[in-house]
Amino acid sequence: MLKKMYLSAGWSMGFQHLDNGNIEKFNCRLWYLMKKKSIETAKELAHNLYNAGYALVDKNEEDFDGEIAVNNIARRIQEHLNSEDIQKLQSRFIMAYCDFFGCSADYLLGRTLIESNNPDTKHFCEITGLSEKATKRLIEELPDDIKANLMGFWSNMLDSNMFYMLPLEHHKMCYELGQYYAAQNKIDEINKASREMSNSDAFVSIWRTMMEENYLKEAKPHAGAYYLHMNNILNNMSEYLETFAKKYVKSNQSVIDDYFFNKLHEKVGKNHSDI
Repeated sequence: MLKKMYLSAGWSMGFQHLDNGNIEKFNCRLWYLMKKKSIETAKELAHNLYNAGYALVDKNEEDFDGEIAVNNIARRIQEHLNSEDIQKLQSRFIMAYCDFFGCSADYLLGRTLIESNNPDTKHFCEITGLSEKATKRLIEELPDDIKANLMGFWSNMLDSNMFYMLPLEHHKMCYELGQYYAAQNKIDEINKASREMSNSDAFVSIWRTMMEENYLKEAKPHAGAYYLHMNNILNNMSEYLETFAKKYVKSNQSVIDDYFFNKLHEKVGKNHSDI
């Protein structure tokens, strides 16, 4: 059924509703990359590749405006989008796709979730377990002073016990919240079941009250534990941030002083001119 959907003339419209980034198929990855660049058809991608100078088909001397070449490229691209078989996939097209979309061949062929063709990014993702987006944030180009402040903060965070405490405490908090929701959902089921019974039956009322009280007793401790873990996170974060702030001030006192007195002089100068 899925294959018929994108083999049809309107394949692109139906395919847009799929989460192609998580489908480990070459044609799905190719469509996903096209969608990220707002390219909707094989013909449109063919024009882009041809205009970028990729030699994907043999040159025809009668093809003065390149339309024959574009049509031939588009036909090959459509074949790639319509088939899950990569055995007949030409290497020149793989290289062109990877270069044009800025992805690795492994990503294009569905062998990894890491899209970047930067080997350092891929290696960093693999050894740290961080997402590609998180890795790019760490290595993205920023002004030196901004990058120093950002990396200094996160370096201190990773050096501290917060590296272990925060995710573990957060996990406990989420687990308690999940158990609280489980009890509340059971109460909702009990109320729904009781409404389907005879409301005139005294047993129904007693049963519902008894069951609600039992699950409420189970839910309340988990709600309390959830807020306890949240409070522990807030307290520990506050203590850490305060300690880090004092260290930061101590190591950057001269810069902070200059900033303070410059601002003070500006304020005094403005007040003097107003007078």
